Amino acid sequence: MKKSIIFVIFVMLLRVMTAASKAQVFSVDSLVLLGEYYYHSERYIDAMDVLAEAMDKADRTGNDKAYVESLFIIGNIYTIFDDYDQALHYYTGCLDKVDVMKTDSLSNKIRSNMLICYSMLGKRKEAELCYRAIGTLNMGSEELNRFYTYLNQALLMTARNYPKGAIFFHRHAMDYAMAHGMNGLYVAAEMGQIGKMYEKMGDLDAAEEWYLKCKEYAEKGHYVGPLTTACERLAMIYSKQGKDELSARYNKLYVEYTDSFFRPKDFNNKKSLISRFEAMSNDRQMTKLRDKNTFLVLVIVVIAALMLALVALLIYIYKVNRRLLVTQRLLIKKHQEHSQQLEVQSEIFTNMENAAEQRVGGLSYAVADSDAASDGLDSTEKGKLSSEVDLLDKSQVDMLLMSIAQVMERTETVCAPDFSLTMLAQLVGSNTKYVSWVINTKYGKNFKTFLNEYRMRTASQMLVDTEKYGNLTIATIAERVGYKSPASFHLAFKKVYGMTPAVYIKLARQKED
Repeated sequence: MKKSIIFVIFVMLLRVMTAASKAQVFSVDSLVLLGEYYYHSERYIDAMDVLAEAMDKADRTGNDKAYVESLFIIGNIYTIFDDYDQALHYYTGCLDKVDVMKTDSLSNKIRSNMLICYSMLGKRKEAELCYRAIGTLNMGSEELNRFYTYLNQALLMTARNYPKGAIFFHRHAMDYAMAHGMNGLYVAAEMGQIGKMYEKMGDLDAAEEWYLKCKEYAEKGHYVGPLTTACERLAMIYSKQGKDELSARYNKLYVEYTDSFFRPKDFNNKKSLISRFEAMSNDRQMTKLRDKNTFLVLVIVVIAALMLALVALLIYIYKVNRRLLVTQRLLIKKHQEHSQQLEVQSEIFTNMENAAEQRVGGLSYAVADSDAASDGLDSTEKGKLSSEVDLLDKSQVDMLLMSIAQVMERTETVCAPDFSLTMLAQLVGSNTKYVSWVINTKYGKNFKTFLNEYRMRTASQMLVDTEKYGNLTIATIAERVGYKSPASFHLAFKKVYGMTPAVYIKLARQKED
């Protein structure tokens, strides 16, 4: 039973493998090579069939190289069928991609074949532009370069309607091809072109001679294109000469060769097939372009929105900074004015003290000293303090206020790290409760804030006085005004002035400028 099952599975696998081998699924590059083989074998209809499929697959997979090579060979086939306009259509399609790919050899071949089409269509201007665009030839070998140099000169003469010059260069191209053993198709084609130039000049005898040479050479090498063209032109020449029998004979050969090798009906069917593939390819390209354009529009819209948001943000930041700058400058001006007022106040207090000393012998309100700080007193304690200080009359309060002002003007004392409310009370000959009450009542702030403002006033003067203190750092100035920690100094300075010491220096200097 097991052997039977294994046998059945083996037979099924064998059949699958056989079917797969018969399917022969070709890659895009393989299809191009097969199409090229059919083309060189003059099996043009088969070549068109394979290349149409290759072109479609290459377009779907994005294989530009295979796509260009397919279009190029299809253009060559149209050239052989004398459909030069359609050939130019495919050659132009090739150039659009080849110029991006930067393959000089293929670019030269395409433009040389375009030159053939323009010359045969009598488009002189386009032929000359194409000839100049070719530039230095790079056809893949030195022999081809030399051969196409002669051929392109001949085609340019043809476009300029100068058949004698064309004959001259066609003969050079033919002789070169024969001398170097090149493909006989080149030789046969040049013979046919020489016959056309003589026919164009009206020298039918010479044209007949060259067409017969072309026919004989093409028959030996089985070169269908030149052979068919020679038979067609001989039939036309003999018809003009009244040689009806010969004309009918060659016309019959022309029709036989055309039906046998070119198969016009099949060729037209293949043209329709390729046209459908082109239409599908164009639709895909249009879809890609629409998608790309939609994406680009979205990107542009997003970028524009971001730019507008950025501009709005910059305007907002500018306005905020502008207002802040104005505010800070006003603040500096205010503090400078305040400093001047304090100096004036100090001078007034000094005058008042002198006058008071003349009237009163001294201050008789000595009270037992207390080291307890009055900042942060609760309502009960404040009430008690208020009742106690009510014992001081106005003149005593003024005297105590002047004493405090005098001590606070002594920078070395105020900026000492250990300076405190207790020390201030000792220096003015009073106690901490009275001193704290006077500061709170007259200045509307506690001792700590009162002290910080005095220290910050000194620090601000030192920061902007570059002549005396320009060599000092901010940390050194902080230490000189009583702060052991630069961080504490920065916080205190910002609390008083609303900015850091560094910003204060910058704005102060801008104001001076």
